[in-house]
Amino acid sequence: MSGQGKGIWDKLENIPREVLYGILLIVFIFPMIYPLGLPVPISANVRKWYDTIEALPDGSVVLIDFGYSGGGEPELGPMAVAVYHHLFKKGGIKVVAMSTSIEGPQLWDKAMAEIRPEQRYGAQYGVDYINIGYITGGETAMAAVGKDLRATTSTDYKGASLDQYSIMDGIVDAHSFDLLICYTTGGDQSEGWVRQWYTVYGTPYLCSVLAMMVPTMLPYQNAGQIISVTSGAQAGEMETLVKVPARGIKSADVITLTHILCLAYVAIGNIAYLSKRFSGGGK
Repeated sequence: MSGQGKGIWDKLENIPREVLYGILLIVFIFPMIYPLGLPVPISANVRKWYDTIEALPDGSVVLIDFGYSGGGEPELGPMAVAVYHHLFKKGGIKVVAMSTSIEGPQLWDKAMAEIRPEQRYGAQYGVDYINIGYITGGETAMAAVGKDLRATTSTDYKGASLDQYSIMDGIVDAHSFDLLICYTTGGDQSEGWVRQWYTVYGTPYLCSVLAMMVPTMLPYQNAGQIISVTSGAQAGEMETLVKVPARGIKSADVITLTHILCLAYVAIGNIAYLSKRFSGGGK
């Protein structure tokens, strides 16, 4: 009996790595296909994002910078989509998008394909939302848009005149906007908006960056120059608040399940080791 038990613990302690990786792969893939919707704790910074948008009065105008690259889309894209859902669900808000990243217009198109604003919310391009396209120059572009938007660009991202869109009526410069939102994979953009808009015009500013960039941006939040800094990996929290589960919830499920599995691996390994030791099979 003791020998049989010893054999069991030996097997548990020496499970082939191929088996362990195979189980991990299954746990990783399953929630991406069949989301479980596991509970997601809401952090204080994501709550600030939500409350800031929720507090916007009707008629507010929001500027969003799609400042991330294709490589950052899997992390930042879901957050951008979730926030657009919030803005469209709330209604009565004009949303103007631009890009300080050359890939921004294409990534904006991808976000709109996920959101489907016309079908889901009855929002009209040029009336409720618009994209004025990629504006080159980094901080120079930010400063130029803040000083005189029409002098910086006279067309949307498709090359159509801004004059033909009612959403642009009365939008002149940074003073025309009630909130600035930036999604970016670059510190030049995330910090540049602080220097060129918050410092100069006092525009309320929300910023979503790669997780590794959060420590760099938090001092700006602590100084009151940014309302809230989040990482794109927190998209599941925003989707939970907005009640539109999507890619962020799937990622949160994957993170939760893989962490649980890793803890299970550690627990099984330690239980096997201790059981062998107490049964006399270990040294």
